Amino acid sequence: MDVKYPAARANLFEAVRALSTSPDTIQVRLVDATESLLAVTIDEFADDAELAFKFARILDLIAVDRGDMDLVAAETAAYLSDTQASVIADLVCDFLYEIA
Repeated sequence: MDVKYPAARANLFEAVRALSTSPDTIQVRLVDATESLLAVTIDEFADDAELAFKFARILDLIAVDRGDMDLVAAETAAYLSDTQASVIADLVCDFLYEIA
């Protein structure tokens, strides 16, 4: 059986691991997850417009500026409220579930 989106699944799993295995604040965990999240590209979901849209939403929430996305994502995550960070974390977990 072929696994769809193997690279995306691996990176999203690492992001979820960063979100779930640390005693740090949700913001710090989200900062730790950004490297794995940004390793996933929307192009990986070119065959499924709905998945591409959902992943684009996650990227828009975590990296609102299109400059240096790594830096912007880390800075954005660091200043999110607990609620905002939790929403993004939930979206990441839900997205991994959808492509698994």
